[in-house]
Amino acid sequence: MQAFTIQGVIMAYRGFCSLSLTHTHTLSLSYLGEVVGSGGQRWELQLKGSGRTPYSRFADGRKLLRSSIREFLCSEAMHYLEIPTTRAGSCITSDDTVTRDILYSGNPIQERCTVITRIAPTFIRFGSFEIFKARDRETGVTQSYYPQVCIFLTSSFLSQFLSYITPCAEPEDRRARTALFFRDLCVRTAHLVSAWQCVGFCHG
Repeated sequence: MQAFTIQGVIMAYRGFCSLSLTHTHTLSLSYLGEVVGSGGQRWELQLKGSGRTPYSRFADGRKLLRSSIREFLCSEAMHYLEIPTTRAGSCITSDDTVTRDILYSGNPIQERCTVITRIAPTFIRFGSFEIFKARDRETGVTQSYYPQVCIFLTSSFLSQFLSYITPCAEPEDRRARTALFFRDLCVRTAHLVSAWQCVGFCHG
């Protein structure tokens, strides 16, 4: 068997964590790429817990066995409840350990490191667009204007993008396609969040 090397990519995004808007959340995720299944379905692959990334800051980029098992079970449970979610393709534990204080009580212990392979049709998320959100240089306050996103919405790339996700729209009607895109986005988001609420899931 011929050996090959995969060079992972780190995907930055932005979002709220503990009520604060953070710049990047890819503390422990490495994007591997996309594969196409026998039925034509496209799947993107990530490794979670494989080590430090350029956005890890003070963190070590490692995940634990207990939290990885929890993610594996919860993601598979939500999948079989027909709630859109990432899936866990594998959960691999090594002999490497990291120090963690489980109860934040000042009594840290050594725990085994684990890597999960995440699978999803796409890892584009709200934070993929939030990262473009402008910040006032004087006050540091995040603004509601997205200059880069506005450029994207008026670019020639948008025509290709929207024709791919909204093929029912007339090709020359960019405004109609854009409206269909945002309408579909809102409807899907509402359905997803209501499904979360039905099973008591709270997004972190």
